[in-house]
Amino acid sequence: MKRANAWCAVVAAAVVLCAAAGTGRGAGFAGGLKEYRDPKGNFTMKVPEGWTVSSGGFDLGLWIHAWDAKRPEMGVFSLLKTDCLLMNRASKAFYEPKRGFGLYAMFADMIVVERVEDFYAQFMPFCAFAAKWEKSYEGFAFPQIAGFELVEKRKARTAMSGVALDDAVLRGTFADAVTKRRGEGLFTGTLCRGIVFGNVGCNMMYNISGVTAPEGELGTYAEALAAVLGSVAYTEAFTATAMRDLQIQSQGAAQLNRTLQETSDLVVRGWEERQKGFDARVGKRADATMGYERVVDERGDVYRAYNGFMDDPGRAKGFTAAPDEAYSRPLSGTIER
Repeated sequence: MKRANAWCAVVAAAVVLCAAAGTGRGAGFAGGLKEYRDPKGNFTMKVPEGWTVSSGGFDLGLWIHAWDAKRPEMGVFSLLKTDCLLMNRASKAFYEPKRGFGLYAMFADMIVVERVEDFYAQFMPFCAFAAKWEKSYEGFAFPQIAGFELVEKRKARTAMSGVALDDAVLRGTFADAVTKRRGEGLFTGTLCRGIVFGNVGCNMMYNISGVTAPEGELGTYAEALAAVLGSVAYTEAFTATAMRDLQIQSQGAAQLNRTLQETSDLVVRGWEERQKGFDARVGKRADATMGYERVVDERGDVYRAYNGFMDDPGRAKGFTAAPDEAYSRPLSGTIER
């Protein structure tokens, strides 16, 4: 089903103490980043020590996913393009009754995407579609982003914005479909019109990518995760075949290696320009779920501490309960019993 361009999807870092004390900027990863070389020769990238990298697909349908298996909510992913998105409910209604007729079944399985957030809200069904219809994804480890909840949406303003139906950077929360633990992330996508026949047809999406972390920790790692995403470098051999896409060429984006660096910058800018009023809401929910409370020491460093920490005068000396604004600062560590 390679000609049908059915593409698809894919996640965490075991950290107890974070080295971001009071800087206002995110933490890096212990041990720095190590180079990973794709055994198929399509790309290289830099990932933290101990991370796993998986890839699948071909040409612009190449999907890359890197994550820490100990905390699979921590990771990055990228898919350059998918053509397999229905443009409206009328298209779904048209194809659904025709499942018994060859490739009509494939179209009936497609999700409807009219806005970028629609894609992430149906992330797992899209992954299931891709795994079913595109054999080159066999063995690929898809990100497990389920129950996506949109927190904030900002215009991305990429090179393709002028022809896009929607071009956005999203902030959202989700539940890992396997571990059931909650995560949060920044996600991108550029939605364009594809092939249309009257009121029936498909949309396509470019620049599908995300950086994700355990819920409440995105602020600590957003910048470091963006650096991992931006480190992807496609080989000349891969670029030569992938650049046959006419719409990419028409937008002057022939340098694919620049695309993910620009996306990485979008992610960092999206975090820096976010509405900080959401930080406390997300952080408090994450802390409550895991049995923590957030505290601040005399230097202003922010920590997660076990529930009841502030009731222990021996250990809590010099700490105060964190105000809402402290949830917008990186974590300096975790205090356990």
